[in-house]
Amino acid sequence: MKRWTTAIGESDAFVFVTPEYNYGTSAVLKNAIDWVYPEWNRKPVAFVSYGSAGGARSVQQLRETAIELQLAPIRSAVHVPVATLWAHYQGGDVEAGLAQIEVPAAAMIDDLLWWTKALTAARNAS
Repeated sequence: MKRWTTAIGESDAFVFVTPEYNYGTSAVLKNAIDWVYPEWNRKPVAFVSYGSAGGARSVQQLRETAIELQLAPIRSAVHVPVATLWAHYQGGDVEAGLAQIEVPAAAMIDDLLWWTKALTAARNAS
């Protein structure tokens, strides 16, 4: 846990990748997030999700958690369609599904980089 906490403290931004289980994120991810507090503060976080409803409900829960940890959740996110997951497991056309998320992924990365620069400058000025 010391290495985890140190890594969070040394990082300027985060991307949480989460499944959706029963309308929420995995217990393992939630526990890892909850273990740390001041190291998260005033840093941006983006989300990539998968599962039913593209994992959108797990992201919604994580956004609320992020706010309590004084993280800055960005609006843009990537929700991997269920059809893409099934294609992967059944040997289907995964490339077509991944092509659908290229635009949202680019927007998410662009927003994350912008907020990283802004919040890093603000933290350094304090």
